[in-house]
Amino acid sequence: MNRETVQVLIVDDDQRFVDQLASDLTEEGFRTLSARDGREAIRILAEQPVDVGLIDLSMPGMDGIELLKQAAKIAEEVPLIVITGHATIERAVQATRLGAYDLIEKPASFDRILSVIDRAIEKKRLRQRNRWMAEDILNRYRMIGAGKAMQRIYQRLDQISAADTTVLITGETGTGKELAAMAIHLRSARADGPYVRVNCAAIPEPLIESELFGYKKGAFTGASQDFIGRFRQADGGSLFLDEIADLSHAAQAKLLRCLQDHVITPLGSTDSYLIDVRVIAATNKNLTERVAARSFREDLYYRINVVELEMPRLAERIEDLPELARHFLQQFCEQYNRYIEGFSSAALQLLMEQEWPGNIRQLRSIIERLVLFTEARLITAENVAAVLKRPLLTSSDQIKDYQQARCDFERDYIQRLLRICNGNVTEAADAMNIDRTNLYRKMKKLGIPAPRLS
Repeated sequence: MNRETVQVLIVDDDQRFVDQLASDLTEEGFRTLSARDGREAIRILAEQPVDVGLIDLSMPGMDGIELLKQAAKIAEEVPLIVITGHATIERAVQATRLGAYDLIEKPASFDRILSVIDRAIEKKRLRQRNRWMAEDILNRYRMIGAGKAMQRIYQRLDQISAADTTVLITGETGTGKELAAMAIHLRSARADGPYVRVNCAAIPEPLIESELFGYKKGAFTGASQDFIGRFRQADGGSLFLDEIADLSHAAQAKLLRCLQDHVITPLGSTDSYLIDVRVIAATNKNLTERVAARSFREDLYYRINVVELEMPRLAERIEDLPELARHFLQQFCEQYNRYIEGFSSAALQLLMEQEWPGNIRQLRSIIERLVLFTEARLITAENVAAVLKRPLLTSSDQIKDYQQARCDFERDYIQRLLRICNGNVTEAADAMNIDRTNLYRKMKKLGIPAPRLS
């Protein structure tokens, strides 16, 4: 977290307390604002960007309870932390019902205050990211297809979303398991809560426990500050565990305990936390076979496989290919600033005749190549045939000199992109979502000369 971008509003009529807390927060890198009562706080919330608020309950004029009511109307997204020495149980319950993120009793240690602020900011950012992801899913990566196979998937998604239980999504690589997981979250009662994705295969085994369950500052070398972990980040929402079959036995045991008890304990801490998380797991492996081979725990398998959703292969929903192809065509034409009207019927027919072992992900890659390498306004069967002769990202091709195939494609890709961008390396790097220095490094490695500026 970059604390220098975080602005904290302190609302309290105790000026000595405000000054001391503002000083301590400033030393930690935060920016601060202050108000002596609720009315001044409402004015600040309406006029200035605030990331988190610390508010007292007992203040002259507009008190903290009324402030919570008014703030919900104008700054609903700002987490407000009640920090007071005058809270009765009734007022604490009332503050919680009005949306207070947490309640801290005075006197409180600065470490305690800092920890709650960090958690509030992290949760706010996750919610913002979820909204962006939801818009991205609906606008760019929406689930596409009206064939029988996808109609069954949509029906199952509605059923699964309504049942707040663990889900196991299975299917080959590239079939859209992550999209299905996000769709389940967005259609569920947890849609307003966080959605957190963890790629289990990408996390080294020694780090999986700290990644999932968090750690205290100083728990191990490099733990310079507290980390709440993915489970607590997802509290009140959904946690997507991708490639769950790749978890080690030790990690499987820890995950099982968490799913059974709904409690996590961060590394290096004696504190335990109740969690309210819906776990959605996914794998392209056959877990039944892995259970039989004792490489995956049987009890964990039954714990995550309360409801199963199997995503169909592209070959099983080939009637959706034209719509998918047109969607990817529009997407990449916008990305690369190209104008291609569409596909000839023969081009679509040739695409539909392929086996597609890489499923939708492979189709997407092929359409991207077609956008880059097609000069005409209509993609023909000849264009498709030419691109299909290029190395594809299939398992057999990876075995057969994968590195060379990758270099060949990357060289063609960058050279073509530079021509489209009229030799502008910065523009090409932006299109690839990498920085210009990285692109120059790739060009040098692949033997691509730097374009001459005209």
